[in-house]
Amino acid sequence: MKRSFIEARIEKMLAACSVHGVRLPPFALWSDAQYRDDRSAARYIAERGLGWSIVEFRPGAFATDGLSVFTLRMGDWRRLGNGRGRLYAEKALYAEDGQRTPCHYHIVKTEDIVNRGGARFVVEFVKVDRAGTPTKERFRVRKDVTVLDLGPGDQVRLEPGESLTLEPFVAHSFWAEGGAVLAGEVSLANDDRADNYFIPPLPPAARIEEDKPRRYVTVRDHAKLVAA
Repeated sequence: MKRSFIEARIEKMLAACSVHGVRLPPFALWSDAQYRDDRSAARYIAERGLGWSIVEFRPGAFATDGLSVFTLRMGDWRRLGNGRGRLYAEKALYAEDGQRTPCHYHIVKTEDIVNRGGARFVVEFVKVDRAGTPTKERFRVRKDVTVLDLGPGDQVRLEPGESLTLEPFVAHSFWAEGGAVLAGEVSLANDDRADNYFIPPLPPAARIEEDKPRRYVTVRDHAKLVAA
């Protein structure tokens, strides 16, 4: 994945945030120099995986199997057992028309998926067992203030302003339909590296090809910046 491609996707998401009145925190625009000037903040950002992630679920297939993500806040999941502090997280998601996030589930995290603006956001479900195997089991999902009774393969379409609450072991995929969608995720604090289980597992991420100077720092850049 080329750096120029990543930056174009970030700028497209920033434009969508502007259209729909979603303001990202100032560190969304921080340069390398700003990370180096505030080491404490840089470490905090890196430890919690905050910032930009341009995700290609299949190498070279971002147009159909991709998602643009900005993580605004992430509590310390290691302290969940204490029941105190910042136990929540928030992300902004941008999906272009037809762009799918493949089926995945969480073991710890409960999350709300919110359509913040744009077209319809479609979510498809299947319940999995403790081993991650899809089942024929029916289950319930809350859509705002109502409860839906769903089965494997059922889909729910979210219009702007609508949301769904997804509990652990409810596997889901989602995509934009009829245009681009700016969505959001409000969830329990979690370790994204350890609590995202894809069906089937994802291939390794393609390396970033540095074809232009970096303007926006991504989550994949954190380690080098913090160590520098």
